[in-house]
Amino acid sequence: MIPKSYNYRKIGNNCNWFLLFTIITFFNACSKDNTSTIEGEEESIEEENTESPTIDEKFNVDINQDGTLNILLLGPSESINSSVAAFSLEPVAEQLTSILTADTKVTTAVNVEYEDTYRAKSLTVGLGSDTNNLFEYTHYAHSLLQYYYWPEGQTERMSNLKGDNEKDWDYVVIAADPYIISKTPGFYSLGVNKIATKVSEGGAQPLLLVLWPKDEQNTASISDFEEFSYRSAEGSQVEIEVAPAGLAWQDLSSELKDEQTTHPSPNGAYLTAASIYSQLYDQNPSTSDYTYNDILADAVFQSVKHAKTETHFSGEFNYNSPFQGGNVNDPIIRYNHTGTSSENGIIGGLNWVISKEGGTELQRDGAPTVHFNLGRANTNFEANKRYKIDASKFEYSIGFPMQDGSSTGDTSMLYGIDKRGSQSENGTDLGVALYMIRENELPTARAVPIRALYAQMLELNIADSAYRDNWHMSRDLDRASGSYIYTLLTGKCNLGVEPTDISSAAWRSWRAHKLGYETAWNLMFLEGKVPECN
Repeated sequence: MIPKSYNYRKIGNNCNWFLLFTIITFFNACSKDNTSTIEGEEESIEEENTESPTIDEKFNVDINQDGTLNILLLGPSESINSSVAAFSLEPVAEQLTSILTADTKVTTAVNVEYEDTYRAKSLTVGLGSDTNNLFEYTHYAHSLLQYYYWPEGQTERMSNLKGDNEKDWDYVVIAADPYIISKTPGFYSLGVNKIATKVSEGGAQPLLLVLWPKDEQNTASISDFEEFSYRSAEGSQVEIEVAPAGLAWQDLSSELKDEQTTHPSPNGAYLTAASIYSQLYDQNPSTSDYTYNDILADAVFQSVKHAKTETHFSGEFNYNSPFQGGNVNDPIIRYNHTGTSSENGIIGGLNWVISKEGGTELQRDGAPTVHFNLGRANTNFEANKRYKIDASKFEYSIGFPMQDGSSTGDTSMLYGIDKRGSQSENGTDLGVALYMIRENELPTARAVPIRALYAQMLELNIADSAYRDNWHMSRDLDRASGSYIYTLLTGKCNLGVEPTDISSAAWRSWRAHKLGYETAWNLMFLEGKVPECN
């Protein structure tokens, strides 16, 4: 029996009713044709009755397929500048949970967690070669990089980023201190790349938030935040998605931009969560049964859609900061310094790097104008040995944070990447850079992030100490610093052939050389994925 839903008219049109004398043949032909048509119709009905995939099946946000959408939000609750508001992700996590759990299209379980990347710890620090010259400082983590290398709990933290602890993350959302983003975007980018790479190792998807400042007077513009974020994501070693919350905020009508003492405001927190939701699902957040403000939800969705199709930056990156690249192209690089043993060690490392490339020479020179002046940066210890600022004499003035005393330095320098003691203290990587900005030493001042180089050398297992004796930095740390300075000044790299024996001292020196180049490139151009080096 033919089902009533089938198209009888189509079947009947296939028969020739005038050939009655061939009725048997006709009947067989019609039966065959009917069978074919019915089978086709059955296929059509079967397709029509197939249930549409759920939103989770369509967008595969449960990346590890464990039945739970696990999202981790990372960001600091405190800015390195006490007069600038940090961007708090705690209310964002609450809003994102509300949107997801009330969306009937989301069929997985939902778990959204927030981790504050801000840290503080009191620590004893040795200054100078005298092992009894000890000071107590509170050390702080404000940047993503210092959070990543913070020694306390680092093993567990790395496991958590990879999803190897209790939660196997599907997405890790990354935010940062707005002040650090705006003043030292390269340092921000370096931290983003470190965290995103670790997250990717565990199979989760890094998602970078475009933020906006509470007060643009003390920071950069939203368009700068946009460029810094997209350059960092597109130049990364791993795939990083971007949630353009700041662009959505920028596009809002003034009546939707609520003013609050908190940052973000309640509308801003919902907007940020809605941006994350829209980026994950390509859906309007207003379709969730959680109702906050549908006009705001519509605006966010349109902004996210638009951001996926537009160009967010163009041309070479060139931003006035202590990590901006130089333009030294002369065959003889001329320098001077005050002559301390730390400077001599770094110059030795720079000479070692330059020797790998024929045609370039490093020369100490007392001429009226030289390419760079090198010196310690600390003002709290032997300030007379600091770098000198004089644009009429030095094309660039390069400062580095003096190494801590060896009695504490192998540990204390790992805590001393961001800030220690007062806000004006300049004995850390970021402390040196921000001091240069505060003192209006740009555009000639440049900073060497020696503690970040040392932390990366430990991570790569190419060093077990920062020292070669009870005071001086190790030869490979000097070479990493020299390589960093060479690339920063010239934009060049001259690694040479990689030694085949990766257990050899020659290979460790080669890898330190490569590390200096990679770090300088990331800080200069916001690109974690560096070009091949000849």
